[in-house]
Amino acid sequence: MAKDRPKLLIISPSWSQGWWGGGKVLVPPLSLPLLAGMTPRDVDVRLVDENVERVDLAAGADWVAITCMAASAPRAYEIADAFRERGIPVVMGGIHPTVLPDEASAHADAIVVGEAEPVWRVILEDLAGERLKPRYECANYPDLAGLPHPRRDLLRRERYLTVNVVQTARGCPNACSFCTVSAVFGRRYRFRPIAEVIEEIRSLEGGVGFVDDNIVGRPQRAKELFEALIPLNIRWVGQGELSMANDPELLSLAARSGCQAMFVGVESLSPENLRAVGKSHNLGLNMGEAIGKIHKSGIEIIGSFVLGLDGDDPGAFARTVAFAERHKLVAAQFAVLTPFPGTPVHQQLESEGRIVDRDWSHYTMSKVVFRPKHMTALQLEQGQRYAYRRFYSIPSILRRTLTVRGKFLPRLLVNLSYRGINRGHGLCRGLPRITGSSHRR
Repeated sequence: MAKDRPKLLIISPSWSQGWWGGGKVLVPPLSLPLLAGMTPRDVDVRLVDENVERVDLAAGADWVAITCMAASAPRAYEIADAFRERGIPVVMGGIHPTVLPDEASAHADAIVVGEAEPVWRVILEDLAGERLKPRYECANYPDLAGLPHPRRDLLRRERYLTVNVVQTARGCPNACSFCTVSAVFGRRYRFRPIAEVIEEIRSLEGGVGFVDDNIVGRPQRAKELFEALIPLNIRWVGQGELSMANDPELLSLAARSGCQAMFVGVESLSPENLRAVGKSHNLGLNMGEAIGKIHKSGIEIIGSFVLGLDGDDPGAFARTVAFAERHKLVAAQFAVLTPFPGTPVHQQLESEGRIVDRDWSHYTMSKVVFRPKHMTALQLEQGQRYAYRRFYSIPSILRRTLTVRGKFLPRLLVNLSYRGINRGHGLCRGLPRITGSSHRR
């Protein structure tokens, strides 16, 4: 009689309570289907993203793999402990276990430090042979050539706005003090071969979301990628930087290749803050003018701002929202400065004795876990709520959408979606309810 295939459960825990009751999440975490794609077909794989469904702690499984960030670490530990109590081996990886391996080791049979792809097959072989080691570490940053296509067929497609998330590069040469990317993925770009990226995109239907941290970070490579995308006639969104506005060829190719919007880290309007956090490519740049050029090319900007930096005072909230409204950003994220472990800002605030909360579940970018320099924690919390309430108020939405010819409806839908997201996270309390704004991330 043939032996049953081993059952592997790969889990991405929710930051908080998830959205199990309804609504759609923007995109799935790419790590789940990618690891599934690297798993031999003689293993029965199931994926659970707790943003769309809760993990059944009594589920049948032979092996469990969990990936987590700081905010989801407490939930990851809870899940891991429950499966281990049943005698099921647990492997844990992701950003948080990479920067705090000893802490994570207390809740897992094995942890992965760094990127999992180079060691994944070995881990599966060791699980099958019951010789799992307590730690697997990727000594070097791996080459990205030859990655398999993610197993999107294992995702609950109906619960996402799209499952077409694609990565073309990892790493970042910048070292923004609040960001974990360069600490975890290295300070140089590593690129997938463009031919492999194009092959993966051809296998998909519909638009694409590129999850590279900065898809235009190496302009010449970005131009080659965009030229290869043009014949596919797709629409896509990605993450980039405002300096792309100063390269007319790059901007033109991005628009012609189907770019609809870029998520851009504006971070702060203060040069003092930009210098302090290492956001050098925004220094000396006329950010308003750059946004205007990008808009003129037909590409929308979703702006990301960090509130509570040491150069901020209580007036920073109104100035930041006014800037976002004046330049008609299609959407914006206003994040409270969060000292994630492994980042320079964590080291700085720790050395200054300013971190007051070490409950990782509070590291959501919407709770204040440190002592701000020129305001109180309460002022920072209230300032973030003000920013979201003001920017996603009906008057603001209309001011930013009605004046953009031909783009009123898509801009309105984007704003209502973000409004729903932020209301769900408790950041837009007091706003009237709007039908159709139930999208979740």
